[in-house]
Amino acid sequence: MRKRLLSLLLVGLWGCSPPPGPTPSADGVPSVSSPIAMSPDGRTVWVVNPDADTVTALDAATFAAGEPIGVGREPWSVAVAPSGTIVVMNRRDGSLTLLAAGERTDVPVGPEPGGLALSPSGRLAYVTVSSADEVAVVDLASRRVVRRVPVGRYPWAVGVTDDGDADDGDETLVVTHRLAALAPGGREGRDDGKLARLSVMTADGRLLSEPVIEPHDFGFPNVLEGLALTDDRAYVAHLLDGPEPPAVFHGTVSAGLTSVPLPPGGGGASTLHLNDPAFSTPVNFPRSVAVTADGRRAYVALAGSDVVMGIDMMGGAAPRLIGFWAVGSNPRGIVLDPSGSRAFVMNHLSRDVSVLDLADTVGRPELARVRVTPETLDPETILGARLFNSAVDPRLSRVGWLSCASCHPDGGSDGTTWQMADGPRQTMPLWRLEGSAPFHASATRDELQDVEGDIETLMGGVGLAPGAANRLLGSANGGVSEELDALAAFVLHGIRVPRAAAPDPAEVAAGRVVFEESGCAGCHGGPAWTVSSLPGPVGTLAPDGSLEVVGALRRVGTYDPAADVLGEHGFDVPTLLGLHASAPYLHDGSARDVADVLANAEHAGAPLSPADREALRAFLLSIDEETEPVPLPRAGRAE
Repeated sequence: MRKRLLSLLLVGLWGCSPPPGPTPSADGVPSVSSPIAMSPDGRTVWVVNPDADTVTALDAATFAAGEPIGVGREPWSVAVAPSGTIVVMNRRDGSLTLLAAGERTDVPVGPEPGGLALSPSGRLAYVTVSSADEVAVVDLASRRVVRRVPVGRYPWAVGVTDDGDADDGDETLVVTHRLAALAPGGREGRDDGKLARLSVMTADGRLLSEPVIEPHDFGFPNVLEGLALTDDRAYVAHLLDGPEPPAVFHGTVSAGLTSVPLPPGGGGASTLHLNDPAFSTPVNFPRSVAVTADGRRAYVALAGSDVVMGIDMMGGAAPRLIGFWAVGSNPRGIVLDPSGSRAFVMNHLSRDVSVLDLADTVGRPELARVRVTPETLDPETILGARLFNSAVDPRLSRVGWLSCASCHPDGGSDGTTWQMADGPRQTMPLWRLEGSAPFHASATRDELQDVEGDIETLMGGVGLAPGAANRLLGSANGGVSEELDALAAFVLHGIRVPRAAAPDPAEVAAGRVVFEESGCAGCHGGPAWTVSSLPGPVGTLAPDGSLEVVGALRRVGTYDPAADVLGEHGFDVPTLLGLHASAPYLHDGSARDVADVLANAEHAGAPLSPADREALRAFLLSIDEETEPVPLPRAGRAE
């Protein structure tokens, strides 16, 4: 049965967070990043199980699921070659797993791959390597990387066209860059300050164009997760960030779908605001999109809303909402059958696949929901993961607008500087928080359960522990609510640090020496790469009514009295773990890169030579969980 499954016809799958797609053999069907893929004959569906390190095959007619098959760690994308080889991209291992003729082969590709797509013949796999800012091209016959193409910061979803002539060389490669970058003349913290970018290339990596998605009326496009291709257009599912005040649930993060013309055509991109009340009810976090072959209909998997949205593209006229199909928890990928009348949806956190009847636009039925893997997480962690990613629970979000993942995709940072009550605040990643309390740039939270205040204020939710909100530095919020404790436990233990690229080892070693000799460990030493710590028990740290844990703050020359409400006493010291994946830097996002941080003499200390500065920069960007920590200076050790 495995061989029958292993022919690929990707008819419409798109990547959610970091997915791949199926590859057709000269049948005119593009290959696009997705965590769920269909065989060319339409008989079999493959889906990844990221938390179980497996993939599962489903019979597309009977909906019967096979036994899960082990692959690498954190499988994120899957594609099927015309030869029948199953290609799985493993995010945590930085590898491809190839399943063919009952054998498994693993091919290293690089740290933190984001998306996978195959050439029409299935001879080549294109993998975005987000930590290295490149596309790795893998020859599936020789099982090795044959080319690495630099593409700019944070490449994520990837797609390959198929014009049906069996020639891989005349196809077009499309790559999204996950996080927005400053617009020309743009500023952090402004609704129009950033724009999104795609890289459009030839099959051999020659850049053709870099289409941009401009800011929308609501905000700028960000977190470009989903990608779909037709003959002449790319469809990108993304967020819209509006960081300017007021910071209210319906004025911060929204959802968008943008159509981008591909060469040789022209014209600008067109963005549809999915949360526009004139178009739809509020939805949250579009992570995947599939478009029918004729480009007439689009289907968006809304990860925080637990639904699939159907859109009639109206042939160039104003799009029309078809309606919603209910699915499982946290849908992250969608693939259409060859007719475009049935969809298979990967529901990440309910561990199942929804089968949808797209032809019935009235009842919009879910034909089946098929379990594809046993649960591998403990009950508290999976509960916390569902709460973190959900916008449908009214305790978490008012009218389904926001989720924790809206600003912290996969627990990281959206790269946005928000205008908050404390002043401008850059989103901080949530990985490796254990032992690094207090939290927030101004040390205004002494425990993770204090997120209850954010739920009730920023997200507009009723709260997981109503009545306990905003007791931020007062009595403890831990133990008040099982759900709030589960959410805190997931944030504390369920989010890993992304792996960094491995630059020149000699330069990194030299940079480590500069780090130690310059006294950087005085603030960024120890196992958590930060000296941030609580000077006393939770609930006892602001006896004078202060909003900050003042004893944890350090002055580093970044306080701006014209913008910052809090900050006169300094700022909490962030971790250096995963620094490569959390730009821009400093509490207000004013440092675009590490070089900008090191240019601040009050922050970085004594001036460095150009060689030492470059070595230190290389070391800082290499720090991940595999890096041996630099011990705290003895005077800085906690007693």
